[in-house]
Amino acid sequence: MSDFFRVFVVDDDAATLEMIRTVLESEYGVETFDSVEACLPRLEQNKPDLFLLDVSLPGMDGYTFCRQIKDDFALNRIPVTFVSSHESSEARLKGYEAGGEDFVVKPFNPEELRRKVRVAEQIARSRKNLEEQIESAEYLSTLALAGMDEGGIALQFMSELIAWESEQEVAEGLLRLMQRYRLDGAVQTRIGGNKMTRSAAGINLPLESSVLDHVSKMDRIFEFKNRAVHNFERVSLMVNNLPLNDPDYCGRLRDNLSIAVQGADSRLRAIEIEMANRRSQEVVLNAMASIRDSITDLQHSHEQDKNLRSLLIFDFEKGLMDSFVHLGLTEKQEAFLMDFVNNFMQRLVSQFDRSQETFGALNGLSEQLRQLLP
Repeated sequence: MSDFFRVFVVDDDAATLEMIRTVLESEYGVETFDSVEACLPRLEQNKPDLFLLDVSLPGMDGYTFCRQIKDDFALNRIPVTFVSSHESSEARLKGYEAGGEDFVVKPFNPEELRRKVRVAEQIARSRKNLEEQIESAEYLSTLALAGMDEGGIALQFMSELIAWESEQEVAEGLLRLMQRYRLDGAVQTRIGGNKMTRSAAGINLPLESSVLDHVSKMDRIFEFKNRAVHNFERVSLMVNNLPLNDPDYCGRLRDNLSIAVQGADSRLRAIEIEMANRRSQEVVLNAMASIRDSITDLQHSHEQDKNLRSLLIFDFEKGLMDSFVHLGLTEKQEAFLMDFVNNFMQRLVSQFDRSQETFGALNGLSEQLRQLLP
């Protein structure tokens, strides 16, 4: 996709424009502008696949231009990455509120910039498929809303929740729940050391993930402007468009979403336990396989040793009998010595053969462990 991927860069610093062009032009089509006003006429002729916007610009600033892009039906699917010297959480939240997808802090490393543009390419690749899925989901959402009230939607979500077996399914279910309520937002799940952020725009968008990382550490339920966040241990849900003009509806949504997210957190806890159990079972199965292999190796070695002992005993007895000729022993003395040696050898062999009992016990233990597993 790089051959056709176009990047519009808006920055009032000529050195920054030149640096970005140098870094990207070998892989992407790059056009640079020193102001929003200079960029606008070009948009009437051609549209980019990515905007790189400086925050502080003469005339219209980057945040305002981003909001204008996201309000324009012809442009709102184009990802926006802000380029700014400010790295605070407030600056990132402001960029997210404006509709941006990513954030680059000046001075930036060239490789970091290339990586950010590659992320934007991935967003562009997946967005078309996501839009088709969203269109289908919105159609189904319309049908669902026609047949049930807000509480019924929440109950349907809870009835479906128990069957979901991964954090991906839980996150997608919460997104569908918001769509049924005509809400836009994002979900972050956190289980098994893995953190995942999802929204209708894509998976793990950097700026969206950064904002959810920030708000997930706040209160259980809180609201700011027309946004609301529901935080639990393993999941956070952020709504971006609360219908503040209808306080009663907002109250019902708050209750229903809180119940749904709490249910999702419980399901994620169960999934996490199931994942841990599967890992434990894998450890036990691997240990059992290792035990069986070790027992097999020991049995093989034991059989080899047994055969070698038999040969040694045979050679010893033969050598002993051959030596009687040179010792001048009587038949009675020879018989006594042979009986003594045979008796000793039988006792020795019986001691060696007791190892079979050990192998039997080990095999029994391995079978008992196997039966403990589902």
